[in-house]
Order: sequence, then structure tokens, then C-alpha cells
Amino acid sequence: MDPGEKRLLDHAVCESLFKLPELSGIRYVFGYMSLAWETGTDEIMERLWEQGIATALPRVCGSSMDFFEVSSFADLSEGAYHIREPREDRLKVSWPDALILVPGLAFSSCGNRLGKGGGFYDRFLATRPAQKTVALAYEFQITEEIPIDMHDLPVDVIVTPEHIFRRQGGI
Repeated sequence: MDPGEKRLLDHAVCESLFKLPELSGIRYVFGYMSLAWETGTDEIMERLWEQGIATALPRVCGSSMDFFEVSSFADLSEGAYHIREPREDRLKVSWPDALILVPGLAFSSCGNRLGKGGGFYDRFLATRPAQKTVALAYEFQITEEIPIDMHDLPVDVIVTPEHIFRRQGGI
């Protein structure tokens, strides 16, 4: 994708995300730092910090991941799989009312998600069935069907530059 086009699409996703009713009054967000080919999260993180919303990012710990509070890009270092992760000195948190931002390779319009194959998010989300999940994607990542296994968990909302898909039945 052309870098200029990617910046525009990432900005559009950010704008759509911050218009979601799910973000109204939210105090805590479990986010993630995007890889170069994923829907960008840098602008989203900056806006969360500017608005005083507490944020935590994942760090891989063996076969699982834990979330650690961060308040700026200075709190990050390169971790597993070359992903920007919270530094070792960051506080591990467990916010039961945090909104969870979820990455993925592809999504169905009804919320099924194809991850990168490690199962980290599915294992984490299985421990938090009541928490709201929002995926960030480009339009070309949305497809009619996604192959799923018994352990694969859907997301509640998918935000793209042009649409909002909700698990209860589409746009």
C-alpha cells in the first residue's frame, strides 16, 4: 500500500473509532502497537493519551500475553516478533472494564477474525468474555467468511475507514 494512502486510511479508522459509542466515557483501553502492514495505531494511541484514557499494551510472556500500562511511546521497546512492547519496568494491569483493541489479518462482517496463528489474543480474550472488543481493519480485510476453529473468538465491532461492522448483524 502506498504510504500516503495508508496514512489517510489509518486516520479515517482513527476518526471512526473515536465516534463509536463504545468509547464514550471509557476510562481504560487495552491497545496494541501495529506492525507496518497492519491498520496503524500510533494516532489512536496518541489520542487516547491526550484524552487521559489509561492504556495498556501487550507483552508476550511465553505462550500468553499480559498487558502493561503505558502513557507514551517512550514507554516502549522492541519485543517479540519485532513488535513495540511495554518496557520491562512498566506496571502489569488487569482492568476488567477496559475496551480491548484487537489486531487481525482478515475479518468476516459478523466478527470472526483470522489472527496471525499464535492464538495469543484468543487465549487472552477467553479469560475476559464480558469485555468489549474492537478490531481495526481496512476494507480489503473484510470477507464473507473466515475459517474458524472452536477456540477462535469473534470481536464485537470492526472499524474500517468506511464502515462499522457489529457482530449482531453487520453494518
